[in-house]
Amino acid sequence: MTDPTLGELMVGVEGLALLRLLHADAAEARAARLAETRDVLDRPDRGSPLGTEVDVDEGYVQWSRSYDGPLRLFAVEGAAVRPRIDPWPAGTVLDAACGTGRWSEYLAGRGHTVVGVDRSPAMLALARPKIPDGRFLEGRLDALPLDDASVDAAVCALAMVHLADLGQAFAELARVVRPGGRVVVSDVHPFLVTLGWQAQFAGRNGRAFIRLHPHLLSDYATAALEAGLQVRGVAEPVLTREAAATPTATLIPEANEAAYVGLPAVVVWELARP
Repeated sequence: MTDPTLGELMVGVEGLALLRLLHADAAEARAARLAETRDVLDRPDRGSPLGTEVDVDEGYVQWSRSYDGPLRLFAVEGAAVRPRIDPWPAGTVLDAACGTGRWSEYLAGRGHTVVGVDRSPAMLALARPKIPDGRFLEGRLDALPLDDASVDAAVCALAMVHLADLGQAFAELARVVRPGGRVVVSDVHPFLVTLGWQAQFAGRNGRAFIRLHPHLLSDYATAALEAGLQVRGVAEPVLTREAAATPTATLIPEANEAAYVGLPAVVVWELARP
């Protein structure tokens, strides 16, 4: 398969921007999008590769160097997650797919005993020094290396989108959380993934990306309910100008903003184990 090009992305962003402006009182803006699309097609760099796909394991080895950047969705996602975990009483909390320990560090700061699990040794190596009293284990979301009912609550942030199937991951979260415990799951919003968003980062040899799997909101809800979890709430915070940091943000900034700002950025699920 030929890697996607920067020009293809720019044309797509112009088209999305035009669609969102189609029925607005914005004739000049629509004309600008059409004119800029013509210019994009004539750009000498439009055939530049957008990025090379790498698999999850190799991708996180490379991405670990810059993961604490922070990433473009962190601010939007964090503002929606914190109010849902702040009321939790101090206890043992699982940070599933903990990465470099972003939420582990926050949870430890609120008095929790943290158990972090991630499939990437490179990410875990960066997480451990941040929380010296934490327990960090290598493992997968669909096969958590924990005993049944061994934690009081769990967080899983921006990770389920790497899985082709959600069912086993939700079943594992339900298995390891004690009865009466809470689970918060955040993820890249399916709308963005359907539009072609991938996990983009600066790789070893230039732009790179890890492919994301599109799941409908109903897929998350079904997987949670089938695992025996109760849905207590859901939020869909939208993309801000800062969060819409795509490869086209500096190349065609007006189109990039018109295309993306205001679209749902992440989905945050608040769940309970009866």
